[in-house]
Amino acid sequence: MRFFSENYHRSISFARKEKPIDLCWESQKNPDRRYKGCNRIDMHRDEIPTFGYVSGDNLKPVGVYVVIHGRHVPDGVYAYDAAGRSKVPDVVGQLVRIGGRDEMKKIVAAFPDKDFAEEAPLLYIFTGLLERAVWHYREAAYAQVMQDAGSCAASVMLHSKSKGAKVFALSGFVDDEIAVALGLPSTEIPLAALAVFPEYSELAFDSVDGGVGETAYSNRGEMEPDVGYDASRYAAMFMRQNRVENITDLTKCIRIRRLAAQALPGEEFPLTPAKFDAPTYLSKLEDLAEPFKMFAPYRKVGIDLDDFSSMLRWLEVGQINLFGAGLLKIWVISFDVMFVFPGVYRYVPVRKSIFMQSGILNVKKFAKCHMVPEEAENTAFALLLTADLNESCNLLGERAYRYMNLNAGYLAESMNISGQMLRKTTRNERFFYHDELRKLCDIPETESIIAEILVGKA
Repeated sequence: MRFFSENYHRSISFARKEKPIDLCWESQKNPDRRYKGCNRIDMHRDEIPTFGYVSGDNLKPVGVYVVIHGRHVPDGVYAYDAAGRSKVPDVVGQLVRIGGRDEMKKIVAAFPDKDFAEEAPLLYIFTGLLERAVWHYREAAYAQVMQDAGSCAASVMLHSKSKGAKVFALSGFVDDEIAVALGLPSTEIPLAALAVFPEYSELAFDSVDGGVGETAYSNRGEMEPDVGYDASRYAAMFMRQNRVENITDLTKCIRIRRLAAQALPGEEFPLTPAKFDAPTYLSKLEDLAEPFKMFAPYRKVGIDLDDFSSMLRWLEVGQINLFGAGLLKIWVISFDVMFVFPGVYRYVPVRKSIFMQSGILNVKKFAKCHMVPEEAENTAFALLLTADLNESCNLLGERAYRYMNLNAGYLAESMNISGQMLRKTTRNERFFYHDELRKLCDIPETESIIAEILVGKA
């Protein structure tokens, strides 16, 4: 294997008859996030997504920070405290001021597009709180937290777009400079950033990317023959994966434009139009509440063709290639969708169609590919998100793995929101046997499964 990302992903892929991974976690005290003595500002329901910042398995493993410039609150760096409350009934959280202009300058300097980041009225930074997830996911904590960060970014993006704002993903930044500027402990790592501009902004209008996800920053120019980490300092394998993904020198970054999707061989099945257009879809976000994640078996209920088509086509309301991960492949497994022949399909968004790749699957065998088969039974359809990690890393460097998982998190959250609108239940399945599922669905051996999303009716 040429890339550490391939080795790491293989190490966290569940397989039968494997010995459990011995986790060497750095002994760190849980950091104090109470922010004593800091100024606090109440946040109301219309100021943050009403459907909440998503948390994986209710662990809340994502930290949210905001650099605010030229808004109705004083300029500065703020941490979002979801547990912060005041006596005002509609307050759903608080912004805690943790830095001023000096910290703002340090954060902006960590991005290759400094002018763009500096002019953004709102610059969100999402971090992974590994100590909250490592006991549950063990070595897989890093990959799972990255997906949760992508889900949080999706919540912010869709909420901001519903308010008429323009949102840009900033996937390239010097990781350690962001961590130092925010005062993060070693168990909390910066993963992603979003710049939010008002609709009338000329800078946003003239952006080279024209939106989100058109380009990504590769760290391939920084990669050395020997993986750049100290094994004695970073005992956990997921921390070594984080170190090889880091960008340390912006002058060595390579800006890569994503690949365009092409039509695939196989019988084409055009999707029906979405039930709501993009503006109507975004307007309905305000009616959604944050759901409690439940892991209950699905009922034996099929899904209407229009609902199926809508959930897939709404993936593009935000940006299907969030953070430049245009190399992520979307497989659709149909079990019980009206007028859709059961089988395995590839979804090509630019054509609004799915292409059949293989025939009907045995539902019981599919369920047995999961650690808890009962939770996968009666699935109406499922999404498998895969990537050829060798191909991706060749293009984007070791940082490609982060982009793949962030992108998977966006797709999972988009499906979750669409499911709520249509009264369906979606679940980002965490524990499944990768090799068995890939072979059952006849997915090429060169592709690794990054994430799985199940859709049904609970």
